[in-house]
Amino acid sequence: MYRHLKRWNFICSYKGITIVGAVIFALCFLVYMNICYMMGRPMTADTVMKYPGAFIKGTTPLLIIMTVFLMICNVNAVLKEGFRTRHLLGSAIGIICIICSLICQRFLFTALAACYYECIFFGTVIHSYAAALNRPQLDNDYLIILGCYIGKKEKLLPLLRFRINRAMRFAWEQEIATGKPVCFVPSGGQGSDEVMSEGSAMALYLMSHSVEEYEILAEKKSRNTYENFLFSKRLIDEHKKDAKVTFVTTNYHVLRSGMFAKKAGLNAEGLASDTKWYYWPNGFIREFIAILNMHRLPQVIAMIVCLLISLMLKKVLTGYYV
Repeated sequence: MYRHLKRWNFICSYKGITIVGAVIFALCFLVYMNICYMMGRPMTADTVMKYPGAFIKGTTPLLIIMTVFLMICNVNAVLKEGFRTRHLLGSAIGIICIICSLICQRFLFTALAACYYECIFFGTVIHSYAAALNRPQLDNDYLIILGCYIGKKEKLLPLLRFRINRAMRFAWEQEIATGKPVCFVPSGGQGSDEVMSEGSAMALYLMSHSVEEYEILAEKKSRNTYENFLFSKRLIDEHKKDAKVTFVTTNYHVLRSGMFAKKAGLNAEGLASDTKWYYWPNGFIREFIAILNMHRLPQVIAMIVCLLISLMLKKVLTGYYV
């Protein structure tokens, strides 16, 4: 049990993302060294310091493939759900990244900065995938269902229905396997353009699908994911101390939600619900930007380190300009 939670805590940490990114950077450096050796290039300081530019150049084809895939997803989103500006986010970010990579590889500081963010991006992809694949143990007392926009009508949108359905299926799996029932904690307040709180709407949906009212502990005041966990934890603690908790949210949202759960002091694992294939990439891009925003201090430190390295090496490098 402890080992399982330790692995989960590593997945939902920016430190873990940074470590994975650093490993990717180091492995690519070994490949770069071997290529230089086979081409008969001596491993001088200048050759080593050209590695960031080579890394960016080598990953540009991946960025192009990613951008094409994002465009395909965005076109499908527009065709099936109508035109919305947010449906073009992935394509816009992909094009910006390609342009930046072409510019950044010419300068040492920008190449180092671009390497950092690309490695963090790849690390986040790996951690997000690992978080979405997580399967909590079947011994939970409470299942927190994270809310999202319910719309102006009383009918829940598909994204939220997927979350609730996944929670109910997990509860049934647990009760069949262990005989242990679970209490649902639908969590979400009421927005200015919502007909009721998300917690209340989810509770009604649960009861309409044969969940008893006494099996539901609705949280109706939270305004964001952090408050989802903070307020849900308070409700759970009032009923049972040291309860075993799992939260349910959309697959691309599990990683950042796990970070918020730890921040709120809740020791809970995540369980992913599905979403439409063409919607996932845009959702992940938003999550990646939000994760960077959550960890602003590491970004500042990383840029300072990149700047200091580029300044210190300015005199010994050729072909780069700071």
